[in-house]
Amino acid sequence: MSNSDSFIEEVTEEVRRDQLYGYLRRYGWIAVLVIFLIVGGASWNEWRKARAEASAEGLGDAIIEALTIADQSDRAAAISSVETQTIAARAVLDMIAAAELAGAEDPAGAVARLDALAVNTEVPQVYRDLAAFKALLVPGGLDADARQERLETMAVPGHAFRMLASEQLALL
Repeated sequence: MSNSDSFIEEVTEEVRRDQLYGYLRRYGWIAVLVIFLIVGGASWNEWRKARAEASAEGLGDAIIEALTIADQSDRAAAISSVETQTIAARAVLDMIAAAELAGAEDPAGAVARLDALAVNTEVPQVYRDLAAFKALLVPGGLDADARQERLETMAVPGHAFRMLASEQLALL
């Protein structure tokens, strides 16, 4: 009796194995395709990250190189000439250049550059708000009445720099 049971178990096991191999032959390509898609997607993602990182490193190196120039007005010009690929990076470069202009005793030029950035609708809102706020902080850039008027428009609830504008109003 045990021999027939073991024989039936062996046959059942062979039938199952044959079915498994049949399924592998019929549907195995799907598993291979899924593996290739996962590996390909991961490779593409890593390549995209490496490219973005290399671009950011190149931008940072160009900024550092421009900041090593001794004269502040030449530094502002060098920073303005740095090539960028995104609007946000260009906004940051404009703010750095405006800071260099303010340090080079050209507060009107710094305020003009920051005001131009603040009204540029292509730039994300947070950069526009930051540029508008930085324009108010340039020493000698605006008279006290104009500074107070702009700070009051920024000190409204919901504005990104409301607390900082309120602080500056208190200091005035």
